[in-house]
Amino acid sequence: MTPTYCIAEVTVQDISFSASRHIKVSAASTLPAFRHIPAIHLKGMWLDAAGFTPGCALDVKVMQGCIVLTVKEPEPEASEMLQSLRVAEKLSARKQKQVREFIGVIAGKAAAKTART
Repeated sequence: MTPTYCIAEVTVQDISFSASRHIKVSAASTLPAFRHIPAIHLKGMWLDAAGFTPGCALDVKVMQGCIVLTVKEPEPEASEMLQSLRVAEKLSARKQKQVREFIGVIAGKAAAKTART
């Protein structure tokens, strides 16, 4: 077996070392072949204390003999402008042209107002 290389950084955790858990890999069955596959089940309030709240997205990194679970940072909400552009992308070509013309009219009026002042 080749040695594993890990670039993990040592950090001080808010969770005490007494929060260590010892579990076993269990087996689950697949359908329709009923093959046994490895399964790991984690549950408990200690997950919440460690920042793993229900519904959060996880990033999973797998190495030989090591699995690292990290809570993904929530995606920033798209601005109102970006949301509008996503809606406009789904419009027909004719309606997209109308939207561009409308934006041009608004931008032209805004430019005219700033030129006058």
